[in-house]
Amino acid sequence: MRIIFVLTYPVYHGIADLSEWLAWDNRDRRMPALLAALGTDVELWGVGDEGAVLTSQFADRPAYPIRLFATSGGGAKSRDQYSDAMATAARDDPADLFVLIGANGGAGYHLYDHALNPGGRRFAIIIGGDYWSRLVPRADFLFTESAGQEYALAHPGWRFWRRAIASDRTERLPKTIDVERFSPDPQVQKRWDVIAVSRLNRWKRFDEIGRLSRIARVAVVGGGPQAAMLARRYPHIEWLGHRPHGEVPGLINQARLYFHAGRRDYFPRAIPEAMACGIPVVAMDDRIGPDVVPPACGALVNRHSFEPAVTRLLREPARLAAMGRAGRAQVVASHGPRSSEHACRTLIELAR
Repeated sequence: MRIIFVLTYPVYHGIADLSEWLAWDNRDRRMPALLAALGTDVELWGVGDEGAVLTSQFADRPAYPIRLFATSGGGAKSRDQYSDAMATAARDDPADLFVLIGANGGAGYHLYDHALNPGGRRFAIIIGGDYWSRLVPRADFLFTESAGQEYALAHPGWRFWRRAIASDRTERLPKTIDVERFSPDPQVQKRWDVIAVSRLNRWKRFDEIGRLSRIARVAVVGGGPQAAMLARRYPHIEWLGHRPHGEVPGLINQARLYFHAGRRDYFPRAIPEAMACGIPVVAMDDRIGPDVVPPACGALVNRHSFEPAVTRLLREPARLAAMGRAGRAQVVASHGPRSSEHACRTLIELAR
């Protein structure tokens, strides 16, 4: 049995250093490792600046190949870029199942159009941020991250051109958080009241954090094309810039509260990372629901309630501490290193 995972966004999307990318310990890397441990022939494919054959770096799991294919087109935006070489390799490969990581990346569209669809190949999609694309109704199976995504898939509403996705074609897939690295540090000094970790692009909303920065100590970790503009617009925020992923837990631990900067996300990875550090989370309720931020672990707010909610929480250290403990317990129980094992067994059944 052979299963190939495919990153639909290039490996350099949001991160320029390949060595940093290779060092990440996340779900995209853990799922192939878990399948390799179950005896599956598995590879992870992605689009890179140039072609390469690499090896996974887990000390506690069997190694598996990582193949990068050189970018060959897609335009200026990294999310749209693809590789003709990847499509050619997929047409020639005898894989039983392809697993697209992300529903709307250019590499995924190109692979579908030039290999999967013409060849009648079977594929599943791991949905990340955006839950819908033209590939979603054509996939054999979907892995979702939140109740909000599942409801939207099953109830297209006014979007009459979208086919409703039945629940028997989906499975909830937890995040995979390194709970040893992302863990509370009771010795650290609290430098900030509020912190956020975010890519600094036009899809994120910093209006609320900007307002909070006038009444509290606020820091933002992350880089991106809007960095200079945001720094000018919100001078009271301490902009920490892009930091290697290994530094992020230490920075999160220096804050009393985590605030998610965005209204387009259903389950951003930074939320369980903050919870794993024992930091309560506040997020806008446009798309994020109580399955992502349970009431015991933080608060869901709107544009009217966020400021008083954050102010109250910062004045209640005992409540913050209780939320932090509950958040840590939630992540350890649901999003630990082996959290995707059930999904891996589902993939094996799909590939048979």
